[in-house]
Amino acid sequence: MKKYKLLFYAFVILNSNTSFSQPFVDIVSFNYQTFSSNYKDNIKWKNKTDDYFFNFFLPKEITTGSIKGTFLLRLNTEMISSTLTSDSASTSKLYNVALPLGFQFSSKSKKLKTLVMVMPKVACDFNSAISYYDYQLGGVFLETFIPNEKLKIKAGLYYNREAFGDFFIPLVGVDWKVSERINLYGILPTNYKAEFNIVKNKLYAGLNFKSLTRSFRLSKEQHYNYVRYDEMQIKLFVDYFVYKKILFFGEVGYSIGKNPWMYEFNTNNVSSLNPVYTPLKSYPIFNLGVAYRIRMDFEKKD
Repeated sequence: MKKYKLLFYAFVILNSNTSFSQPFVDIVSFNYQTFSSNYKDNIKWKNKTDDYFFNFFLPKEITTGSIKGTFLLRLNTEMISSTLTSDSASTSKLYNVALPLGFQFSSKSKKLKTLVMVMPKVACDFNSAISYYDYQLGGVFLETFIPNEKLKIKAGLYYNREAFGDFFIPLVGVDWKVSERINLYGILPTNYKAEFNIVKNKLYAGLNFKSLTRSFRLSKEQHYNYVRYDEMQIKLFVDYFVYKKILFFGEVGYSIGKNPWMYEFNTNNVSSLNPVYTPLKSYPIFNLGVAYRIRMDFEKKD
């Protein structure tokens, strides 16, 4: 019974992460992403950015009267360290701590699932006491229609109160299990993957498109300006299970987004107050990580 409950939890959680849908769930994960690029306005200057992520999931099945579903709790943390190298090095750091809370309802036929999430977050540089400006609040509404085991159709809306104002993204997606080894899944415009199982239930590889916008408020010393990331990445990825559900993963690709840029608090104009956060040239990007991962397709065969 415990095993079936765990599978049910995992199936629900897969709709609650940043991509909102995938054939696996990472209960705990840590990854490190890095890139290096020259600045557009001064090719003698170079930016080296290291990005650290930690994620944790905790689900709870709830049955109250006619309401049956799963409560979802997630902890997301991120630390970005960016260093400008010129005659002397200058480093700035940004932090993000989010606690998404959600609930997924399922129809009696299990062909329709409704996800509702609230996502409170603090995103700033932590160079001074946390203030009103550092808080962000967002949410997700997502409907998933499941006509059969090989196909899922999704539509919804994402919202977040970013440092630059209200930010809405309409969400659409199709998950398609093309064959026993080929999977297409994700949500556009945020994240979509084409995955191939090279070694059965052991080694996976494929192509990943990722587009993500987020913002970080800076401290009073920098006039409450903010840094905005508009990531747009195309990456090749490899996932390898080294032991049971313990997975190492890696990605290599290219970013063509605008990150990071600094903007003025009141006008939303590009600011040059901190030269670390000025326009960069497009750059290659690398990502490595480890996770405790449950694959839905693998578990169903056990």
